[in-house]
Amino acid sequence: MPGPTRGSAISQISSSTPLLGSRSVGAGAMDQGSICHCRIEAKRSRITTARHRGRCNMSVRLAKPNLWKLLCGASLSSMLCASPALAQDAPDDQEQQASSEQTTQAAASDGNTIIVTGSRIAGVAPVGAIVTTLGRDEIESAGQVTLDRMIKELPQVFDIGFSDNSRAQNAGNGNATWSNSINLRGLGPFATLILLDGHRMTTNGRAISPSVIPTLGVERVEVIADGTSAIYGSDAVAGVVNLIPRRNLNGVEAFARLGSTGNGDFWEWNAGLALGKTFDRGQVMVAYEHAFRSNLNGADRDFNTSDLTPWGGPDYRVNQCSPGTLIYGGTTYALPDQYTGGPLQAGTKNVCDPLADQDLFPEQKYDSVNGTATFEVFSGVELLFDGYYNRRDFKRIANTITATFTVPETNAFFVAPPFYTPGSGGYQIAYNFADESPTDPYRGYQTNWQVTPGLRASLFGDWKFEGKFGYGKAEDRAGNTQGLNTAGLNAALASSNPATAFDPYGGGRTTDATIATIFNGEGTFPLNAKFTTWQGGVNGTLLALPGGDVKLAVGYEGQDFSQTLNSGLPTENTHSRQVNSGYAEAHVPIFGPENAIAGFQDLELTAAVRYDDYSDVGNTTNPKFGINWVPFDGLKLRGSYGTSFRAPTFPEIFGNSSRLYVQNHQNPTGGAAIPVFKIGSGPNPDLGPETATTWTVGADITPVSGLTVNLTYFNIAYENTIAGLLSNLSILTYADEYAGTDVILFGKAAYDRIVDIRDNGIAGTGPISVFPIAGASTACLDAPLPDYSNCVYADGRSLNLGRSQMTGIDFNAQYIAYVGDMDTLTFFVNGTYLIDYDVAFTPGGDFVSLKNKIYNPLTFKARGGVAWDRGPFNLRATFQHVGGYTNDIVNPTEKVKSYDLIDLAGSWNIADTLDLGLDRLLLGIEVRNLFDTDPPYVNSRQGQNSGGGYDPTVTNPIGREFAVSLRTSF
Repeated sequence: MPGPTRGSAISQISSSTPLLGSRSVGAGAMDQGSICHCRIEAKRSRITTARHRGRCNMSVRLAKPNLWKLLCGASLSSMLCASPALAQDAPDDQEQQASSEQTTQAAASDGNTIIVTGSRIAGVAPVGAIVTTLGRDEIESAGQVTLDRMIKELPQVFDIGFSDNSRAQNAGNGNATWSNSINLRGLGPFATLILLDGHRMTTNGRAISPSVIPTLGVERVEVIADGTSAIYGSDAVAGVVNLIPRRNLNGVEAFARLGSTGNGDFWEWNAGLALGKTFDRGQVMVAYEHAFRSNLNGADRDFNTSDLTPWGGPDYRVNQCSPGTLIYGGTTYALPDQYTGGPLQAGTKNVCDPLADQDLFPEQKYDSVNGTATFEVFSGVELLFDGYYNRRDFKRIANTITATFTVPETNAFFVAPPFYTPGSGGYQIAYNFADESPTDPYRGYQTNWQVTPGLRASLFGDWKFEGKFGYGKAEDRAGNTQGLNTAGLNAALASSNPATAFDPYGGGRTTDATIATIFNGEGTFPLNAKFTTWQGGVNGTLLALPGGDVKLAVGYEGQDFSQTLNSGLPTENTHSRQVNSGYAEAHVPIFGPENAIAGFQDLELTAAVRYDDYSDVGNTTNPKFGINWVPFDGLKLRGSYGTSFRAPTFPEIFGNSSRLYVQNHQNPTGGAAIPVFKIGSGPNPDLGPETATTWTVGADITPVSGLTVNLTYFNIAYENTIAGLLSNLSILTYADEYAGTDVILFGKAAYDRIVDIRDNGIAGTGPISVFPIAGASTACLDAPLPDYSNCVYADGRSLNLGRSQMTGIDFNAQYIAYVGDMDTLTFFVNGTYLIDYDVAFTPGGDFVSLKNKIYNPLTFKARGGVAWDRGPFNLRATFQHVGGYTNDIVNPTEKVKSYDLIDLAGSWNIADTLDLGLDRLLLGIEVRNLFDTDPPYVNSRQGQNSGGGYDPTVTNPIGREFAVSLRTSF
């Protein structure tokens, strides 16, 4: 009989990747009879399972001798099952039920409990909320090289902000190393807290990527999409992602996977090894993994282009080409390949796409290792340890360098066209340095490590103490060394010596030495961070009620974080922050198995509160309340209410740069790009924390055996939201919303502000240099029009500007059907439907709807599929749907079509077919994006930090990918 492999009796309510079915843990008590879990106990070689108040009936369709292999084998070494039960009774259920009862009693006598994300109380799941769990089986079958990419496929996650697909949205300017993080609900990458085994991780001060932990070293990933600052403190506004490391591996596991597009323009591979040993008094585990993901160049995808006319859109190509475009007296003239004199056609220009050949995402290499250890010093006292190290290297081919510069008559190669008036100061040429600039990819690395030893001790009764101390460091390095040196270019243009002059006419007469002086500009973003955390808490039973035991958890947590920006440079500066926090949480069961009555099979309440005192941004107190009510078997009603907050990061307060940038921005009318002067990302010493109020109501329904449905309504009111506008190239679309503020200025007001910042700086920085990007025009300063209409300014610093209101519904459903004696079919779907997303751009501004608008949370996202298990074979088909939405960065607005993908995958456990002496030898085959579907057309301009013609925040530019994998354990 088949056991619960992929798509079987284990709850897989939400499917989040083509090979991934996640599980939702029902909210409620999880004491000795509450959590369906299994663990290897080396001393007695048995399995301990427990039932969720008699309702978590883990029916398995396997002969008794195979139970250990089924439940605690290498393919699934830890399980969390939703309540109520999802499994159907099987032909062997009487024998299996007896076995389950015996192991349940063993578990009860053993007294082991676990802590689930969203609660500090051992054995209690977060009341009023759902925890989505991605277990070992789902992690293995996900078809992704890193954990962050697995989690991102959940419909509740939006790829906006910290992403290697695009840095052009809010918070993207801080992502100097093209990292990935998790953005639940689309509220921002800093509004989701990422934990390791319930404690904070070392970060670079911006956001952390789950990819720092190897996939082989993780037992499961728990995601709770609900505000939990009352439990964990800052950042847990949209929710929490908790990475649970492995502590029950007893043997060796290894795997390798290779994936590629059909023509090989993208490929990826990863491989890893994990070693673990469990013994009478504890365990030890270490896992290592290497992953490689190639770049994808924009030239390999025809939908990535500035010329959108084939789709009925505009032509965003520019006149900065090679050969260039001469500009004199406001008239343009297209230059030939080599210009030595003669007539030029007025009103003509050369057009090209200098951004077409940049990478859509960079090449990435990962080396990750993590380890865990547990040792019982003597009865009731255990030493704990977890630690990790990660290095990620990246390399990105950037756009070709462009500029619009003035060629004076002193230039050694100066050519005077027939229309030129001698002594008039020369003329401009819009130019592309593709033939001169060296190949200089933007590259760098990021390292992150932390060690966290701890102590767990039994006190009295069931009260326990647990304390941990963590210490770690992070390092970022990114930049290039052969960028355009504007001073060197201007000197070469003015030189009358052919040996030191620049030739802009295509004659190839510029010497190598001169080119070297023009392209020696360095851009570097070094950062170092150090993190120390210490925490201690106790939890246990306070008193007994007829409905069950009242449990309490109280504790303290401290943090000390320092960050050094521009490490090793003359502008190096270090900032530090200390945090002291105290928390308390109570769980009160009003009705339970012992006193259940009609209409109240179960009723439980939780209340939590946390106080956080920050050394730099003040203090805050945040409560949370939850309720579960089971009126009858098959229906659970739940709700939660709480407040959350997010402290601003150092890069948000102090910024990465105080330059005065000039960059071309999307024109809301669809015309030519508009150059906008923007002050860099800092400093802003007045920046304060964000705050939120969240509440949810939901239901968990089991209408028939094998079918489970979860529905959750969520409401998030977010205030003092921090907007970082430096990388937002569509900001002019919302210019009206900033009316009456100094955020966006036009005309004379913009000119005065630009000149004041250039000459005097901001917040005491002193004079600030002007830094054009990609040849953006500086005419506002160099040649302002009489009415200053060519002047636009935007404040690119992080600002407490806005408010938002979001409501929506999460849904999960799963149905398991047994077909005959050998086959199991599992149908699953999950998704998010957004009801409202209203935003006020200023504290006193009116709310406007951004629901279903480009680069914002979308109305509907869903994933689903079907899995078929037959003995050692498994086949899965899944779909991904992103509903159509509105592109409002152009005027008039345009509709973007929906995006739908189909994926197929299959696996064969060869070790179940052939006697190879292995516990498992699993061969997997995948076809992702089966029909090679392109992203839908979007009228968007390419930028240095993202592609154009499509939306990189909701689509995947890779296309159809084939992959094969091999995984073994012994």
